[in-house]
Amino acid sequence: MGETRSTYESQPDFYRTETTLRDYTLQHDQRIGTNLLTAALERREDKLFNPATAFGAAIGGKRHQDAIALGWRGDFGDHGLQLHVRRDDDSEFGGKSTGSLAWGWAFMPQWRVTASAATSFRVPTLYQRFSQYGNASLVPESGRNVELGLRWAASGSEASLSAWRNKVTNLIAFGAPGPCLDAYGCYVNVGRARLEGVTLAGRTQMAGVTLRGSLDWHDPRNIDDDKVLQRRARRLASFSAETVLVGWTLGTEVQAAGVRYENAANTQALGGYGLVNMFVSKRLTQGLTLEARIDNIGDKQYELARDYATAGRNAQLTLRWSP
Repeated sequence: MGETRSTYESQPDFYRTETTLRDYTLQHDQRIGTNLLTAALERREDKLFNPATAFGAAIGGKRHQDAIALGWRGDFGDHGLQLHVRRDDDSEFGGKSTGSLAWGWAFMPQWRVTASAATSFRVPTLYQRFSQYGNASLVPESGRNVELGLRWAASGSEASLSAWRNKVTNLIAFGAPGPCLDAYGCYVNVGRARLEGVTLAGRTQMAGVTLRGSLDWHDPRNIDDDKVLQRRARRLASFSAETVLVGWTLGTEVQAAGVRYENAANTQALGGYGLVNMFVSKRLTQGLTLEARIDNIGDKQYELARDYATAGRNAQLTLRWSP
């Protein structure tokens, strides 16, 4: 079971949204020889409350979604197969069935090739429909995805290359004003979208330092007008280095993103950016860990959405207990 509560409030023009998302999951795995069978029951509850503001009267609502999922995995020598099916039943939008099929082949001791195909289904949240930026006419999105992958692993190092394409109908995205009262923008459905790209990732260890990195070449596009989808970068990169020194884990992260567009017409560009973070952690006792990190060390000013502030340099200190 998991629960997330969030509150969004703006001043001086008062606006407030309170949302609660609660998830329940019951899962059982059963291994029979080289086969693994899984079964899961899930329930998701979505609650929202908006006090009365200049944008309208108080709004409250709740919705739930129940799901059953079945899965099977079988290993046959150098080959592996996976099959999953799922049925979702939403209290507002009704039922939808999805599934996936995946295959893998270890054609050499260090090399493995994979292929998969899947369908997807996602309903809009109450926040996306009834908040300040909400659009009550939103409908669920559905998609079809295919992916090919190649992976190499040996002596503690690994590298992978994957190519993927996802076609989505009624993609839920953030768009221009109009469907809602806010002049900043509203959630909308994109009739037909295609998200395709290539991801290169790797991990290795040198002189006691673990290095990880990934590069993404991404083409998120509205098929109907051949424009790049709003606020989605076409180039992403990440790199991290981590080591252990006198019982402390020390590390640094670098994150970079390319240019993205603020509007659907692709005429308002948002500049790319790079961020550097640092973190340290130490296990104090069994199950108790002290963690600290500083994000955006260079106090970089950047925008994920035009005129919408992002955090500058910030620090966190966490005491984590995992029994």
